[in-house]
Amino acid sequence: MPSAVDFETILLPLLKSDAGLSVLVDGRVFALKMPPGTLLPCVTFQRISGMPANTLAGHSGLEEIDLQIDVWARRYDEAKTVAKAVRAAIPPCGAIFGAHLIVDQDIYEEGTNYYRVNMEYTVWFLETE
Repeated sequence: MPSAVDFETILLPLLKSDAGLSVLVDGRVFALKMPPGTLLPCVTFQRISGMPANTLAGHSGLEEIDLQIDVWARRYDEAKTVAKAVRAAIPPCGAIFGAHLIVDQDIYEEGTNYYRVNMEYTVWFLETE
């Protein structure tokens, strides 16, 4: 049964198989952090938190997940292009999950000279049997 705790097992293949994103990052999508020596651009994501949607009858099977997705690139325009592809790949509604972009921001990482687009989503995930 897919659990919200294992949300990355749903998200990772979804992002890696998206045609629009794949052409830009060539499968370089990682949970939590990018491995050393990773070519840019790439995408990382992490589940910030999760909260079960309980009812008076108990667990509803829904969980609200706070998700962070980061795009990393050597050029600002490249980071923005990949961020648009990520946004297009994330479903606003679906059979297992839907996500809503809450906030995004552009960041320049001084120490690495990387450009980053940081996106935070609220995800509703349906645990299935």
